[in-house]
Amino acid sequence: MANGMKSRAQKQLFWTTLFKEKKLASQLASLATEHVNGITFDDIPQFGHLHVKVGSGSKIGDNFQSDKFIVTAQITPPNARDDTSRYTLSTFVKVLPSNPFMRQMACESRSHPREINIYQNFFGLLREMQVDQLIPLDVPDVYYTHLEEIVQGESDGSGTCTLLENLKAAGYRMADKVEGIDYRHCHMALTSLAHYHALAISAMRKWKDPSTGELSHIPPSAKFIEEKTFIEVGILKMVENASKSFLDFAQEVERPDLGEWLAELLPRLSEIILMDTVESSGQLGCVLHGDYWINNMLFKYSDESQTRDGEKSPSIPVSLRMIDFQQSRIGHPLNDILYFFYTSTRFETRQKHMLVLLRYYFDTLAADLRLLGISLDDCTWQDFLAEYKKRSLMWMFLCIMLLANSLNKKALEMGMETIKGEVGMSVEMEEMMKTLMASYKLSDNPILSDRILKLMDEVKALLLKLLLKAQQI
Repeated sequence: MANGMKSRAQKQLFWTTLFKEKKLASQLASLATEHVNGITFDDIPQFGHLHVKVGSGSKIGDNFQSDKFIVTAQITPPNARDDTSRYTLSTFVKVLPSNPFMRQMACESRSHPREINIYQNFFGLLREMQVDQLIPLDVPDVYYTHLEEIVQGESDGSGTCTLLENLKAAGYRMADKVEGIDYRHCHMALTSLAHYHALAISAMRKWKDPSTGELSHIPPSAKFIEEKTFIEVGILKMVENASKSFLDFAQEVERPDLGEWLAELLPRLSEIILMDTVESSGQLGCVLHGDYWINNMLFKYSDESQTRDGEKSPSIPVSLRMIDFQQSRIGHPLNDILYFFYTSTRFETRQKHMLVLLRYYFDTLAADLRLLGISLDDCTWQDFLAEYKKRSLMWMFLCIMLLANSLNKKALEMGMETIKGEVGMSVEMEEMMKTLMASYKLSDNPILSDRILKLMDEVKALLLKLLLKAQQI
């Protein structure tokens, strides 16, 4: 890219100018389908001749609260003598989903404003916590964001967008969500997560008033963190609405023991599914990633041409970037960790490596916190392990919901009027969520069935072990 834009600031200026002047965010879907060969702009003189192409940024079925696109711009600078001066830039763009159900959910939960604030404000505050860059923050660069408020009869929010570094062009890619990830990928994912959590814990401690325990010193640009996310507002209702699906699943896989166990637990969901507060998060309270699973992390790999015994060696991840911060909220780090393990790994990986990986995460977090001048004397490894066991049941239920949604998903295409319901969502949204959850047939998919069954058995055995230990005391 000789003579091209290499710095982040230059790329930010380019994409900001292009999207502002051409109002591209609202046109991306049509450009991707109706102008597959791209469109040309010659009226932004500081950048010369531009040829812009738009393509899908995700696989079919992977769009939830965002539609995603890759926008590529081929740039011929002003007064270029020949084609050797031409260069290319690309960006990954997130906009409101076109699916009416998902769009309503995204708007009601304000997931896009939250993520924009994370990229534009919160990450800047975290970088202030870094100690000579020794603790990395493994997130993509942000080039441009815009939030278009929805005003009936005037604007529908289609201009809302977040433009990020195109990680695919930088050599990053997603792992297989169906297969799950192995020990090496887990090690890499937990390394990045521990670094992020350490910086977020440091920020929370800086903002917390020790005499009241409240975030009295939180800067105005981070106040959005105190607002409730969709998970905090609606997840309990979602699981309650799916109760019958859990019982049906146990019956269909011919496991009456699981059916009896679930029948005892389901009436107690309001006691089991508890969202964290600043107080309940304890000394490790931080701002969570909030949606840390295999679809929201991208890996870069070492040279895959090496062979072992005549066969290609497994891909070895050497770098990771975390994406999708639409559900970031205050909580204990184990919320992210259990969510990650239960959604992104198979039982066999957890059975063999989970305790070792948990210890690795804890030690990495403790080392980072020491660099930040924070001691973990008031939170031992045994305390951390006890917290993991205590939270496992809640995350079993929530992760089964995600697995069912991602591996056996059904889309709803409905329009809705906005009338607020009992959990903060519109009445129509609540009714559709109820219908959606109740309609899940968890054992439709053999891969999904196997993962759910083994996760239930794993958590059931863990809780039985805890009960027997308590009875011996």
